[in-house]
Amino acid sequence: MIRSLPILFVAILLAWVTPAPADDPEVPEKYMAVDEVKVLLDGKDLPTLVDVRPRPQYQVMHIRGAVSIPLSELPGRLAEVPVKGLVVLY
Repeated sequence: MIRSLPILFVAILLAWVTPAPADDPEVPEKYMAVDEVKVLLDGKDLPTLVDVRPRPQYQVMHIRGAVSIPLSELPGRLAEVPVKGLVVLY
């Protein structure tokens, strides 16, 4: 009986374990033309604009209101990107 307790304990632990997702979660993505983004910027519900170019390029010129998150920093700064609403990365 004492020998079967560790086996029972391991079996219970394995029953609680769930497999990790095999892939990243689905994120709807769409490639947009400049004209399409311009229409969004002229509308009422402004999208969040994220400039993913290196910071020196952002400092030279960027769309007014855009947030600078260089692509190399994006994985570590995902918490700064809103989960609701439209987000445009350029």
